[in-house]
Amino acid sequence: MLAYYPKKFVHYLRHNRAVSALEYAILVGAIAVAMGAAMATFSTELTKALKTIGDKVGQTQMTGTPKVGT
Repeated sequence: MLAYYPKKFVHYLRHNRAVSALEYAILVGAIAVAMGAAMATFSTELTKALKTIGDKVGQTQMTGTPKVGT
């Protein structure tokens, strides 16, 4: 019975559609890993940028008195 599965696997690898499916699965996996890495890097940079903007906005002071309804 253990010899059945390796033979079946080899059969699927030799079959054109199985090879195409395997190639697509590897491609999708590689894209997912790349997107995950890019998102992690981007989210860190975005967090830094938004924190800097928030700090700058928090440091600003309004001058003068706002005019409400003239």
